[in-house]
Amino acid sequence: MSKRGVVEANWKPLENRLGAARCAGFMFMGRVNGINLYKHGISRSYLYLDEDGNCYIARRPGCYLATDFDQELSKLEKCLRGLGATLETSYDESFIAQKQEALRQHGVSLLTIQVEPDEVTIHRSNPTTICLIRSCANLVSGTKMG
Repeated sequence: MSKRGVVEANWKPLENRLGAARCAGFMFMGRVNGINLYKHGISRSYLYLDEDGNCYIARRPGCYLATDFDQELSKLEKCLRGLGATLETSYDESFIAQKQEALRQHGVSLLTIQVEPDEVTIHRSNPTTICLIRSCANLVSGTKMG
Protein backbone atom coordinates (compact mmCIF):
# COMPACT_ATOMS: atom_id res chain seq x y z
CA MET A 1 0.00 0.00 0.00
CA SER A 2 1.51 3.32 -1.02
CA LYS A 3 1.25 6.30 1.28
CA ARG A 4 -0.57 9.25 -0.25
CA GLY A 5 0.80 12.71 0.39
CA VAL A 6 -0.91 15.87 1.52
CA VAL A 7 -2.13 18.05 -1.35
CA GLU A 8 -0.93 21.64 -1.44
CA ALA A 9 -3.85 24.08 -1.27
CA ASN A 10 -4.52 25.73 -4.64
CA TRP A 11 -6.37 29.01 -4.20
CA LYS A 12 -5.62 30.45 -7.66
CA PRO A 13 -8.77 29.19 -9.50
CA LEU A 14 -11.09 30.43 -6.73
CA GLU A 15 -9.28 33.75 -6.30
CA ASN A 16 -9.30 34.32 -10.07
CA ARG A 17 -13.07 33.85 -10.07
CA LEU A 18 -13.98 35.74 -6.88
CA GLY A 19 -11.03 37.94 -5.92
CA ALA A 20 -9.05 37.21 -2.77
CA ALA A 21 -11.31 39.23 -0.43
CA ARG A 22 -14.37 37.14 -1.39
CA CYS A 23 -12.60 33.84 -0.59
CA ALA A 24 -12.51 34.59 3.16
CA GLY A 25 -15.02 31.90 4.13
CA PHE A 26 -13.65 29.02 2.05
CA MET A 27 -11.58 26.00 3.03
CA PHE A 28 -9.53 23.99 0.53
CA MET A 29 -10.70 20.38 0.93
CA GLY A 30 -8.52 18.65 -1.65
CA ARG A 31 -8.32 17.93 -5.34
CA VAL A 32 -9.84 15.18 -7.48
CA ASN A 33 -7.63 14.83 -10.57
CA GLY A 34 -7.48 18.54 -11.27
CA ILE A 35 -10.83 19.57 -9.74
CA ASN A 36 -10.23 21.69 -6.64
CA LEU A 37 -12.78 21.25 -3.85
CA TYR A 38 -13.59 24.47 -1.99
CA LYS A 39 -16.00 24.22 0.95
CA HIS A 40 -17.58 27.35 2.36
CA GLY A 41 -17.32 27.24 6.14
CA ILE A 42 -20.49 29.18 6.84
CA SER A 43 -22.86 27.75 4.21
CA ARG A 44 -21.20 24.29 4.27
CA SER A 45 -21.62 24.17 0.48
CA TYR A 46 -18.96 23.48 -2.15
CA LEU A 47 -17.58 25.10 -5.28
CA TYR A 48 -15.75 22.66 -7.55
CA LEU A 49 -13.30 24.35 -9.95
CA ASP A 50 -10.63 23.00 -12.27
CA GLU A 51 -7.32 24.79 -12.88
CA ASP A 52 -8.91 27.06 -15.52
CA GLY A 53 -11.79 28.04 -13.21
CA ASN A 54 -14.38 25.87 -14.99
CA CYS A 55 -17.13 24.94 -12.56
CA TYR A 56 -18.62 21.52 -11.77
CA ILE A 57 -21.37 20.11 -9.58
CA ALA A 58 -21.36 16.78 -7.78
CA ARG A 59 -24.10 14.61 -9.31
CA ARG A 60 -23.57 11.57 -7.07
CA PRO A 61 -20.66 10.53 -4.88
CA GLY A 62 -17.51 10.99 -6.95
CA CYS A 63 -19.22 12.12 -10.17
CA TYR A 64 -18.96 15.70 -11.42
CA LEU A 65 -20.79 17.49 -14.23
CA ALA A 66 -19.72 20.77 -15.84
CA THR A 67 -22.06 23.61 -14.88
CA ASP A 68 -22.46 27.38 -14.97
CA PHE A 69 -20.26 29.16 -12.41
CA ASP A 70 -22.56 32.20 -12.09
CA GLN A 71 -25.53 29.97 -11.26
CA GLU A 72 -23.60 28.12 -8.53
CA LEU A 73 -22.27 31.40 -7.13
CA SER A 74 -25.80 32.81 -7.02
CA LYS A 75 -27.00 29.79 -4.99
CA LEU A 76 -24.13 30.23 -2.54
CA GLU A 77 -24.72 33.96 -2.10
CA LYS A 78 -28.45 33.39 -1.52
CA CYS A 79 -27.66 30.84 1.19
CA LEU A 80 -25.17 33.21 2.83
CA ARG A 81 -27.69 36.08 2.83
CA GLY A 82 -30.12 33.78 4.66
CA LEU A 83 -27.42 33.20 7.29
CA GLY A 84 -26.63 36.91 7.64
CA ALA A 85 -23.25 36.58 5.92
CA THR A 86 -21.54 37.44 2.63
CA LEU A 87 -18.59 36.08 0.67
CA GLU A 88 -16.44 38.62 2.54
CA THR A 89 -17.41 37.19 5.96
CA SER A 90 -14.38 35.39 7.38
CA TYR A 91 -14.71 31.82 8.54
CA ASP A 92 -11.99 32.23 11.14
CA GLU A 93 -11.29 31.15 14.72
CA SER A 94 -13.48 33.93 16.10
CA PHE A 95 -16.47 33.00 13.91
CA ILE A 96 -16.07 29.30 14.74
CA ALA A 97 -15.82 30.00 18.48
CA GLN A 98 -18.99 32.13 18.39
CA LYS A 99 -20.85 29.42 16.47
CA GLN A 100 -19.69 26.69 18.86
CA GLU A 101 -20.70 28.73 21.91
CA ALA A 102 -24.16 29.41 20.44
CA LEU A 103 -24.61 25.68 19.81
CA ARG A 104 -23.43 24.79 23.34
CA GLN A 105 -25.94 27.26 24.79
CA HIS A 106 -28.65 25.37 22.92
CA GLY A 107 -27.47 22.02 24.32
CA VAL A 108 -25.58 20.82 21.24
CA SER A 109 -22.35 18.96 22.02
CA LEU A 110 -19.61 19.06 19.39
CA LEU A 111 -16.97 16.71 18.04
CA THR A 112 -14.31 18.16 15.73
CA ILE A 113 -12.25 16.00 13.37
CA GLN A 114 -9.48 17.46 11.23
CA VAL A 115 -8.68 15.70 7.95
CA GLU A 116 -5.79 16.62 5.66
CA PRO A 117 -6.68 17.28 1.97
CA ASP A 118 -5.96 14.38 -0.36
CA GLU A 119 -5.62 13.92 -4.11
CA VAL A 120 -7.68 11.16 -5.72
CA THR A 121 -7.41 9.49 -9.13
CA ILE A 122 -10.53 9.64 -11.29
CA HIS A 123 -11.76 8.41 -14.68
CA ARG A 124 -13.06 10.90 -17.27
CA SER A 125 -16.03 9.26 -19.01
CA ASN A 126 -16.61 12.23 -21.35
CA PRO A 127 -15.56 15.90 -21.49
CA THR A 128 -18.35 17.14 -19.20
CA THR A 129 -18.78 14.25 -16.74
CA ILE A 130 -16.08 13.12 -14.34
CA CYS A 131 -16.54 10.00 -12.22
CA LEU A 132 -14.50 8.90 -9.25
CA ILE A 133 -13.19 5.34 -9.54
CA ARG A 134 -10.94 5.22 -6.52
CA SER A 135 -12.48 5.25 -3.05
CA CYS A 136 -11.32 7.51 -0.26
CA ALA A 137 -9.36 6.15 2.68
CA ASN A 138 -11.50 4.50 5.33
CA LEU A 139 -11.18 7.03 8.16
CA VAL A 140 -12.35 4.62 10.84
CA SER A 141 -9.89 1.76 10.33
CA GLY A 142 -7.22 3.65 8.39
CA THR A 143 -7.37 1.15 5.52
CA LYS A 144 -8.00 1.96 1.88
CA MET A 145 -11.13 0.70 0.23
CA GLY A 146 -10.88 -0.82 -3.27
